[in-house]
Amino acid sequence: MRSGNQSGRCGATRRGERGAVSIIVAVSLVALIGFVGLALDLGKLYVTRSELQNSADACALAAARDLTGATVNLSVSEAAGITAGHLNYALFQSGAVQMTTESSVLFSDSLNNPFLPKSSVATPANIKYAKCTTSKANIANWFIQVLGAFSGTSIANATVSATAVATVGAAQTTCAIPAFICKAGTETTPPTAGETYTVGQWIASKTGASPAYGPGNFGWAALDGSNSANEIKNELTGNYCALPAVGANIGSTGNKVADSGAWNTRFGIYGTSYKGPADGEPDFTGFAYTPTTWTAQSNAYSDFVNERKTFQPYQGDKVTGSSTKGTYSASNYPLGADRRLALAPELDCGVLASSHQAPVTSWDCVLMLDPMDTGGTAGPVHLEYRGSSSNPGSPCATQGVPGSGSSVGPQVPVLLQ
Repeated sequence: MRSGNQSGRCGATRRGERGAVSIIVAVSLVALIGFVGLALDLGKLYVTRSELQNSADACALAAARDLTGATVNLSVSEAAGITAGHLNYALFQSGAVQMTTESSVLFSDSLNNPFLPKSSVATPANIKYAKCTTSKANIANWFIQVLGAFSGTSIANATVSATAVATVGAAQTTCAIPAFICKAGTETTPPTAGETYTVGQWIASKTGASPAYGPGNFGWAALDGSNSANEIKNELTGNYCALPAVGANIGSTGNKVADSGAWNTRFGIYGTSYKGPADGEPDFTGFAYTPTTWTAQSNAYSDFVNERKTFQPYQGDKVTGSSTKGTYSASNYPLGADRRLALAPELDCGVLASSHQAPVTSWDCVLMLDPMDTGGTAGPVHLEYRGSSSNPGSPCATQGVPGSGSSVGPQVPVLLQ
């Protein structure tokens, strides 16, 4: 009798335990679904915000493109921004991002000042920054809504937004060579007023003339501001990308003949002081342009681009009419770099002739055309003028990629925030 009662009590206990476990499992399952749902819903919002950020970035970059100080109608910038923003899709690429005028694109003359719609801007030419805002409302929460239904709570749909701010800044450029170019007209005494260089024009040095700064239209200038021949050689064989600011004084007097070997390394030509690429990296081509090989004596750049594609070597002194007396190897050029298309500072050579140094007035894009004769003896040697480094389409700009605050390339949109 006692045994039967004990058996009944144990069965009831087991049934009670099974009921408790069921409750625990049910509660745990609801919690687990809640956590999974929260992760999925938050993930959806994160993806949507990333898509909206892409749209805002594209809008800001497009709207800032024309904020160069010449802007007179911000409607153009606004329309460009909205068009670029609309090209992006959000919510798992399910629909185009919608943007509106007067609220999606705002403008300011300073990051510290309020951003205003175009209709509230008094002086459009002063505007430097564009700000775009994108948003997506009424995003349903897939799983959190289920939990809300269980608890009897209404959970509102979500809204996600993104913003971006852009301006225009100088693009990256190639590095510089330690050779200044006389500002057009200032190499003569008295200066020739109104003279300018044209793209494709050959500029000569070592021409036989003897101004105080050195013969010809360009001469040496150590970019660190010194008057050191060793510094010039180091800058020719190395990469000098920390450009002196416009207004900085540079310039070196005289014909530093020892630098012909350093100059020629960029053509893949080596001699006594420079044994090979380890002493001075060559360009992708050593193909030289001299009055003998390029009788037009202008506009060699397009041919230079073609020669680089096939790593054409230096043709040799006999073909070019030069006297480098150096050696070269076709195997060096495929391992080369951007070495002959470079920046050069432009100086007022009238000032340079009297003081031996002059401030940088601008930066020019130039092509190194021919090597120097051994020992720096009579030339001439040439650069081809490819325009100001800040010109749109300048070949010295690195594919329009934004540069640092000291860059001097063409103005390109730059994302700030």
